[in-house]
Amino acid sequence: MVLNYILNSNFILTVLECLVYLTIIILGARRFKDIRSPAFWLVIYVAVAVSFYLLQQVTSLGFFQESPIGVPSEMEEYVSLLMAVLLYQNLRVFLGKEFRLRIFLGGLVICTVLILVNDILLIFLAGLVYFALTLVLLIRALIKTRQHLRRNRLFYWIPVLLFSSINQLSIFYQQGLYANELRFGGAVILAYIVLRYHTPDVRDFFRQFSIYLISTLMSLTIYFIGFAVVDRVEGAYPGYDPLLAGAGLAVIILLLFTPLSGFMRGMINRLYKLQIYDPSLALRDYSASISNILELNKLADVSIRSIKKALEVDKGFLCLVDPELADGNRKVFRLSRARRVEVTQDLAGVLAEDSPITRFFIGNRTALLQYDIDFSPGFMDAPLAERQWLSSLVMEVYIPIFGKGEWIGLFVLGPKSGNRYTDEDLNMLAAIASQTGVALENARLVENLKNLNEQVREAYASLDQANHILGNLEITKSNFISIASHELRTPLTVARGYTEMLLEATNLPEDLREQVVGIHKSILRQHEIMDSMFDIAQLDTRSLDMQPQNVYIAEIIRAEVQRMETAAFERSQGITIDLPALPSIQADPDSLSKLFHHLLANAIKFTPNNGQITVTGRYIPANSRDLPDGGVEIVISDTGVGVDSEFQEIIFTKFYQPGDLLNKHSTGKTKFKGSGVGLGLALSRGIVEAHGGRIWVESPGYDDQNFPGSDFHVVLPLRAQGESATVPIGSAVKLKL
Repeated sequence: MVLNYILNSNFILTVLECLVYLTIIILGARRFKDIRSPAFWLVIYVAVAVSFYLLQQVTSLGFFQESPIGVPSEMEEYVSLLMAVLLYQNLRVFLGKEFRLRIFLGGLVICTVLILVNDILLIFLAGLVYFALTLVLLIRALIKTRQHLRRNRLFYWIPVLLFSSINQLSIFYQQGLYANELRFGGAVILAYIVLRYHTPDVRDFFRQFSIYLISTLMSLTIYFIGFAVVDRVEGAYPGYDPLLAGAGLAVIILLLFTPLSGFMRGMINRLYKLQIYDPSLALRDYSASISNILELNKLADVSIRSIKKALEVDKGFLCLVDPELADGNRKVFRLSRARRVEVTQDLAGVLAEDSPITRFFIGNRTALLQYDIDFSPGFMDAPLAERQWLSSLVMEVYIPIFGKGEWIGLFVLGPKSGNRYTDEDLNMLAAIASQTGVALENARLVENLKNLNEQVREAYASLDQANHILGNLEITKSNFISIASHELRTPLTVARGYTEMLLEATNLPEDLREQVVGIHKSILRQHEIMDSMFDIAQLDTRSLDMQPQNVYIAEIIRAEVQRMETAAFERSQGITIDLPALPSIQADPDSLSKLFHHLLANAIKFTPNNGQITVTGRYIPANSRDLPDGGVEIVISDTGVGVDSEFQEIIFTKFYQPGDLLNKHSTGKTKFKGSGVGLGLALSRGIVEAHGGRIWVESPGYDDQNFPGSDFHVVLPLRAQGESATVPIGSAVKLKL
């Protein structure tokens, strides 16, 4: 019997069907990940179908005829009900609805109870109920779905339900006629829907079919009508050949078929509300509309408006793409909506560099559909946050924009009016994105330049405000110095006078005399500071009393060196004066004395013990630049800690203190690196500039271990411009202490 069955032609068909079932099971098993996957329920559905099919084939060989178990005759109805339940569950999972175990288990319980009751009518009605539930679920999904590709895929469920319903009816009324074939057809179509997420367009298929069907019917109608007319008119004439007349009409119909088909295509396209446009003309118009736009907002508005007009897109916008570094130096791309006048909400998202979505944009540089992101296996591993953000936009297609090889923008477009995006549409959008790249790059450069200019303007405004505040602070500080110096000089003068009177007394005890001497020194130090503050205040207000006269600068320097002998001796330092014969200059001698006093005191403080200080000078011939009558240059060099190049200008400002002020501040004149009130060098610069000269410092840098030293340069003009150039020459001075 088995051999006869194998030799039967139905055996080959059975094997082929089983191979198809097995292929579907293998492909589905490779696709599903968990119980919520449509591929999982596809495998269950096909496994039940093929199991029952094999059971039928084995039973037909007589294996279970004498078995005590046997195969119930109502097994066809049982399987039909079970597959109706599985089909309902398949559609629920396919639509992305939450998997509810109690619903599925409830269906299995109903099947079990009905099988135990063994009422064929109840089983048939239960199957119809599940079929009706599945149909209602499908209709609701078709009504709610706005995504054309998603709705097109749902249309393929209609033949599955049709095969299922016919199978149910055939089992009840005709004892399962063609039941296996119907189940097989439904399973194949269901597998095609689940395993292939891109399906041919049903509307386009019917549109093309309608065009060719109507064109063919009209051609046949014209042929038969024309043949009848020719046969009636020419049939009475001798020599009339019907075959020749039919051939002539066929040639005429063949020539008319193409224009007739084109006419019908236009009629059907209008019936389907299909938009027909010329891609080359649309690209030319688009290129002309954006060619001279340099404003980002305007470019976004014009480009989206042009695309909407060409493709009848409902909505869309332009996104700017900016690469950034996220946590852990991970590169991401921030997408932000290019602002337009009517836009009030800023939709921004972030795509990781290693995301499948980003890799698709950068690698393929082609359009990506939201449908692909939702259903393509290649995007299932994309971060959930990225997929949710793109879904929240409620858009349908994304077209990347590149400029100079870099991803700089993204067109985000909604659905077309009543139609899906065709391959021709996507190709044209890719060409539009390519043309937009240069314009967008230029617009972004202009936008960045505008932002930079705005930042510069804001910076200048802040700088002006800061300068105004600093000016007010400087005025306040100068006023304070002036008032303080005036108010403190009087009580200090009184205290100085009384201490000097006490020191002149002959009957003052020695221990008390030492205390008075200390008080007197402190008063003199305080008086000196007040004098410096007073001079600074006068320099700020340009009211310093200057009494210019012919002076020999070498004599002033020698006098100040002699005053500093004690301070230098305490530090075991040597001071050398090596000046050539210098001409006399027109200057205020008291101011010059203060100038060199502060410079020498500064050199002593910042030179270590056993260090050396040298004063040199030279005559500067007249020049037309800054010394029309000539001048002299004095250089005070030391072997001290030096001055950092970064601070060689700031040390001449008022109250500047190098290093740690609290740890280094000292009122003494000789302590190494001891800081005073910070007025000495500022007063020195003020005096030099009041005489029309210049002062600066030169040093390799600061180093309190190797002591590179520093050179303070003072340049003073011989006299004010317009005075007599005849000057007496002073004696050369060469002195070493």
